[in-house]
Amino acid sequence: SSSSLLPRRGLASAGLKRSVGRRWTYWAACLPGCPAMSSLINKLVFPAPSPTYTRDKDPAKRHLCWIPWNEAVSPDRIDDERYADGIPCMWLPSEKAAGVILFCHGNAEDLGMCLPFLKHMQKQFKMNVLAVEYPGYGLLSHLPASEAELKEVALTAFRFILDELRVAYEQVFLFGRSVGSGPSVYLASRFPIGGLILVAAFTSVRDAAKSLVGEPIAQFLDDRFPNISLIGNVSCPTLFIHGEKDSLVPPSHSVALFKRCRARKLLITPPGMEHNTNLFTDSQFLAVPAINFFGLPGYQQDEPPQMSQRFYEDGREAFVRRQRARRKQGSGAGHAEELASSPWFFFCGCPTNRMPDRLDAERQALDIELDATPGWELTKPTRPSIEGSAGQLQLAAVLKEPRSGPLRGSTGDVDGWEEADEAQRMQQALSVH
Repeated sequence: SSSSLLPRRGLASAGLKRSVGRRWTYWAACLPGCPAMSSLINKLVFPAPSPTYTRDKDPAKRHLCWIPWNEAVSPDRIDDERYADGIPCMWLPSEKAAGVILFCHGNAEDLGMCLPFLKHMQKQFKMNVLAVEYPGYGLLSHLPASEAELKEVALTAFRFILDELRVAYEQVFLFGRSVGSGPSVYLASRFPIGGLILVAAFTSVRDAAKSLVGEPIAQFLDDRFPNISLIGNVSCPTLFIHGEKDSLVPPSHSVALFKRCRARKLLITPPGMEHNTNLFTDSQFLAVPAINFFGLPGYQQDEPPQMSQRFYEDGREAFVRRQRARRKQGSGAGHAEELASSPWFFFCGCPTNRMPDRLDAERQALDIELDATPGWELTKPTRPSIEGSAGQLQLAAVLKEPRSGPLRGSTGDVDGWEEADEAQRMQQALSVH
């Protein structure tokens, strides 16, 4: 077999494939649709190795960073201390590179095993690389692995690239290998990214299981990562790479995806390439096709995306700071609302929560009066501004851009300063009212 930076593990051996087939046959026949069946399938689909990297182990430590869970994507994890660390990722910056490759690894490896491959890819493509870890793998081994969990962390990393690194959609490239093709196709079908690279991709997990346990048994399995249904929604240039000697996921899967894809596309099927072959042993496997197809390294800029130092620090400290800030903010907002709703403050002339309604009515009345005065516009805040115990409404009548010649009002030609005095008197009348 070919030497590989990504060692062959798990499902790659024939003996384990026979064992998987026997266990799948038993569970599929006896417990279709039950939670135990779903849990077993997740363990077979995501055969995570023992963690190969730690927080303090070099060389991973130099590239290891922690991105926080996104409140919009994972609202239940934000305030849960079990997820305080965030999501472990590997960040490999490239000088002056504007684009970022988001890498989703295979199912029998973690970020520590992928690091040599990531370094080669960063050097070959001269692009920034962000590799995200999956739940159940590496430093997230304490979390369960499932299709939903993988999509969640991939989407969180994608949002991080957009929101924190300030990278444009068209400068984001997705790279999915094996099971990583699932979250990659999922994201590419939803967002207008710059490009998509799929290596040893499958049409769906159920279709991939047919080569292991046979079609009758595979039909009992709940489907996962239906790439064949989503690939038609991908609009970015897409590169498919699949070895002809792949015995785990037949190359017919990538052929089917290639035919269904409607974007600009290219299919590479190296004759000597297997499922876990190192893609950089031959430049024709990945490097040359990707560079020519996407025109890498693409755009460069003097200020490339920078990973803030705080994302290399302990995530729990940042979690504690966020919790303190939220409690303080919530306490202040609750106290202000309690005071505003108190009837005693209303009777003593202080603003209450009823005040904005009355001020809105007065402002609308002033709008009508000023609209009837030609040559004037009303500049007003989006929300009423309340000052002092009398609750003054601050509005300003502003003269329009100077015209050629005098302004014409309802009583003839008038000077602009006289018009401004009239607006001031109207505002004083409102204050008295």
